[in-house]
Amino acid sequence: MTYKLFMWIIFLILIMPCTSLYSQQSAISISGIISDSLSGETLIGATITISKANNPKIISGTYSNKFGFFSIPSVKPGSYIISCSSIGYSTKTIPIEIKKDNIRIDLSLMNRTSKTKEITVTAQKEQASIQSINTIELSKDFLKQMPSIGGETDVFRVLQLMPGIKSASELSSGLYVRGGSPDQNLILLDGVIVYNPSHLGGFLSTFNSDALKDIRMIKGSFPAEYGGRLSSVLDLTMKEGTKEHISGSAGISMISSRLTVEGPINDESTFMISGRRMYFDVLTSLISKELSDNTPQYYFYDINAKINYKLGMNDRLFVSGYFGRDVLSEPKLASKEGTTFGLDWGNSTLNARWMHIFSPTLFTNFSAIYTDYHFSTLFGQRSGTDTNSTQFNFTSLSKIRDYTFRGEAQYFAYDNHTIKCGFEAIHHKFTANATDSIDISQGDLLLRANTQQALEIALYAQDEWKIQDNWMMNAGGRLYYFQNGNYLQFEPRISTQYFVADNLHIHASYARAHQFLHLIVRNDISLPTDLWFPSTKQIKPSMADQVTSGIEYRTDDKTWKFTIDGYYKEMSNLYEYKDTASFTLGLPLEQQFTSGNGTSYGMEVFINKQIGSLTGWIGYTLSWTNRTFAELNRGRTFFPRYDRRHDISVALSWKLGSSWQLGATWVFGTGQAYTMPTSKYVIPDFTGNNGIRTAYDFSERNGYRLPSFHKLDLNFIHLFSWFGLPMQFSINIYNAYNRLNPFAQYITDEYDPATNTNKSVVKQITLFPFIPTFGLSATF
Repeated sequence: MTYKLFMWIIFLILIMPCTSLYSQQSAISISGIISDSLSGETLIGATITISKANNPKIISGTYSNKFGFFSIPSVKPGSYIISCSSIGYSTKTIPIEIKKDNIRIDLSLMNRTSKTKEITVTAQKEQASIQSINTIELSKDFLKQMPSIGGETDVFRVLQLMPGIKSASELSSGLYVRGGSPDQNLILLDGVIVYNPSHLGGFLSTFNSDALKDIRMIKGSFPAEYGGRLSSVLDLTMKEGTKEHISGSAGISMISSRLTVEGPINDESTFMISGRRMYFDVLTSLISKELSDNTPQYYFYDINAKINYKLGMNDRLFVSGYFGRDVLSEPKLASKEGTTFGLDWGNSTLNARWMHIFSPTLFTNFSAIYTDYHFSTLFGQRSGTDTNSTQFNFTSLSKIRDYTFRGEAQYFAYDNHTIKCGFEAIHHKFTANATDSIDISQGDLLLRANTQQALEIALYAQDEWKIQDNWMMNAGGRLYYFQNGNYLQFEPRISTQYFVADNLHIHASYARAHQFLHLIVRNDISLPTDLWFPSTKQIKPSMADQVTSGIEYRTDDKTWKFTIDGYYKEMSNLYEYKDTASFTLGLPLEQQFTSGNGTSYGMEVFINKQIGSLTGWIGYTLSWTNRTFAELNRGRTFFPRYDRRHDISVALSWKLGSSWQLGATWVFGTGQAYTMPTSKYVIPDFTGNNGIRTAYDFSERNGYRLPSFHKLDLNFIHLFSWFGLPMQFSINIYNAYNRLNPFAQYITDEYDPATNTNKSVVKQITLFPFIPTFGLSATF
């Protein structure tokens, strides 16, 4: 009954914009698509305004959506000036005469090369929208100027320099956003969910910046069009391919190579394909056989591809895909000696999207999506040469396969109302397998398998309402139905922005979010064993309520921007493995989990210089994140590992003439919380030394902290030409002053000759010292 009612609600909401459409036929609208004049690619977030021909005061404005489309409805007959601008492009201004018919005007902007680069794209002075609340939009030009390993700047690494966004460690590209875990981030590539967006054990993300057109992240209280996660949204859009001629870029570094090619297929279609391959496994074998035999074998690759078909003035078809894989295996020598381990994970996505303009005020797009994700772990020890003589073996497999259908309508109802509504249906298939074998030759095999399917349906509606010239609001809601457990959940969303002056505004927002998929990580073994598990009748969906408020000031010349934000977030139904979890045959996984609650609150300060030869920002975050689980830490509240009291980040880019650039980043953060033994004792061990061994009492969860983390990274870029090809050579210095930042600490016993006894000492593991690398890239 609930399911049928839900489907009727979907139907009624979807036809509402269509029924309202014809009531506005008498109104005149200006609509069109904004694109790059050379490549033909559509521009996202361009600002379009109109003013009277005899009066420069802006009377109405809007911005282009994800497909470059804009619409300004309810325009009266008369003479007007329409102006279009976008960061990095020359402003285009043209006169128009409106009589009694709708006007379709497609505008092409010219990309300009300038010494003034803006870092983030936000709403312009006239504030045509409230898209900038909690939103970060990265410039690709600035992204490429940031320090990197081997000249390949990573999107996640730059985002981690923003206030409110943290990294777990040097070996992780995971994003901890305002106290949330990495699985609480909705990562979208061309509208498709990416479940494990990392390469190299988390050191690099899966996203090749050469293949990206637009990068934007919403840190919290995201609008109703997004859902399924608690903390944030990272929305990435791939390039569509240039219409002018075949072009591309290539790059080589000390760890990987990349190639991107794009161009026209015919007059109505374009393509883009980009690939990367890490050759660590090849390099070690070329350097020496001894190094190759003693070094773990690792490689990754990823491929991005997209085709854009223009079916007519009002229709476009996009087909895009991502295919990536990581493989890590034991050194050759370890394999010969009977030790086997390996990690294998990857994502495959495919999206067919149809864009259709029904009328000057009604824009739609529909998507059919396929997603496949797998993560497998293997560890084994073998005695002798017989492969059936395995003494110990552990394997783990987590797999997700999604089939998604999504539809969206954007209706420009009046000059002060833009309504957006849509639906999404996802069929999930989860597979979780684990095998423990103690001695295969004796038939000792423990196998646990769990396969589930779930249907997730959502619909949403939101209204961007311009209440007054200086006061705007985005209000909406999202309704969820999740088949497992028969859950029906509603999520209200609201944000508002009020301009005290043209360059000073205050903003506030509230959002409720639910998450029906849970990422559970085992802590009893050191191997990665990420397990995605759906909500069931026993495992409830996680929920978060977040409130934010802040103030933003811009100088009159737009050189500087100052922002202060505060937030408070409450989370419930968070899941982890119990301390007493027993991974034995036949015990349901739901019985291994324990649920708890969490809170996160803090303040973020952002100082951003946007124009000039020296650009960059300083960010500071003061925050608290807590977790309370009845079955963890004896029911007492504790700090999770992603709690960080103080976090400071500095990112600078300096143009030294026309051919040299310097990039620098410096970060400081409070040490990560971790669990340290508070006491030790001895217990009988008839196989150990003297029949006893030392055991430790871990009485407080995450009661200790690692020393503070800080480091400086530098990047020198030289631009030159070689046989007519624009080239870029970069020298990158990671950890410039060789700070030995702790990755982990542990306790061990060492012999003390002064007392002739064993003494407990704290040891520290550090990862990356001073590392210089270089990279070379070319465009053609």
